[in-house]
Amino acid sequence: METKHQFTLVEGTFSPADAADVLFSLIGDKIKFHQLQMLGVQNLAGKDLVLSQKRIQSLTESKNLSKQLIIKARDEGVHLQINGEISIALVKTSQNQLPS
Repeated sequence: METKHQFTLVEGTFSPADAADVLFSLIGDKIKFHQLQMLGVQNLAGKDLVLSQKRIQSLTESKNLSKQLIIKARDEGVHLQINGEISIALVKTSQNQLPS
């Protein structure tokens, strides 16, 4: 059985408005995922939340950078090319690791 897989999640050239929809939706969903993870961890085990907090901070920074690029594209009258590859590998880990 192959343990590594790849697929394209996003690929194309988008208007600034469409790029905003795509990017903010993806990043926003990932932020929500980590917020829910943090709530679950707090309620169930009180474990260290630093990893999820750092990931939320990193994602928020990515969202802000995306916003700046989208505004620049809009102001310059250009489109944005977005390519998002997903790589999945089967790995053994401990049960209590938080996803990033």
